[in-house]
Amino acid sequence: MRSVLAVTLICLGLAAQSASTIQEPRVVSLSPSITEIIFLLGKGNCMVGRSSCCDYPAEAKNLPVVGNFGIPFLENLAAVKPDYVISTALKDQTSKQSMESLGAKVIMLDNNNFDDYIKCVKALGELLNCKAAADAEIMHFSKALEDFKKQADKVPAASRPKVYVEVWHRPLLTCGGKTFINDSIEYAGGINIGRSEKAEYFPCSLEWIMQQNPDVIICPAMGSGKSSEVAERDGWQHISAVKNNRIYTGLEQDKLYRLGPRTIEGIALLRKYILADAKPETATTNSEGKTK
Repeated sequence: MRSVLAVTLICLGLAAQSASTIQEPRVVSLSPSITEIIFLLGKGNCMVGRSSCCDYPAEAKNLPVVGNFGIPFLENLAAVKPDYVISTALKDQTSKQSMESLGAKVIMLDNNNFDDYIKCVKALGELLNCKAAADAEIMHFSKALEDFKKQADKVPAASRPKVYVEVWHRPLLTCGGKTFINDSIEYAGGINIGRSEKAEYFPCSLEWIMQQNPDVIICPAMGSGKSSEVAERDGWQHISAVKNNRIYTGLEQDKLYRLGPRTIEGIALLRKYILADAKPETATTNSEGKTK
C-alpha cells in the first residue's frame, strides 16, 4: 500500500513540475485593441513588448515599447525575442518578413467591425490557451449588443436623433456607414448623418453638416468645456443640436474610437447622450480624465 502511495505521490509531483515548466508564449502587440484584449483574457503576463499607442490597461505601460501602431522597431523587437507579433495592421507590409527573420511569427487580425472583434477574441483565446476566458468575453459582448438593440428598437425610426460624431476637427472628419462607430451610434438609438457615405472616414464641410441638421453633436476630441466653440462655428446657430444645447465634448475617446473590450462602455456613453436630454457639461471630463 505504501509503495503504491509513494508512486502516486511521485507521479503527481512530476506532473506538477511538468505543468510549472510549461512556458507561456512571448507576445508583442503592435495594436492597442489587441493589447486590451490580451490583458482582458488574463494573459498580460505573456506580453514582452508593445506599441507606443498601447496605453491601456495601466500595466501595459510597464512593457518596453518596441514600435508604433503597426510599425515595428526591429532592433527593439529583436531584444525582447517574441514568439508572436500580433497586430491589426502594418504600415509597411515588407516589415512582416523582417520580423519573421527574427524568428517571430507574425499574426494579423482584422478588427474593423463587431464580427471582427469576436473573431479576434476567439483567435487570441486559442493562441494563448485561454479559451474559457475568450468564450466568456464573446458571450458578454454579444449579450450586451443584443440588449442595446432591444432598447434601440423601442425608439421609432422617425424619432431617432440624427447624430454627428466629429472624429477630428482639423480638418472636420466624421464616419461613414461601414464603420463600427456608425454601428455603435445605431445600437445607441441614433442615426449617423454620414451613414450613406461609402468611405469609412471622410472630411466634411461646415455647410454639409448644416444641411444634415443633426439633433446631437458629439466631439470626443474637443477638450473639456469646448462645446461653446463648436456652437460658435459660422452658421451653426441654426442647427438643431446647437439650438437645443445638445453638444457633447470631452468624452473618453478610446471607448468610442478603439474597438475592444471597452466598446460596450462606449456605446453606453453614446446612448446616454443620444437618447437622454443630458446637459452638455455632463459630458466633459474632469482633471482625472473621467466622465463627470
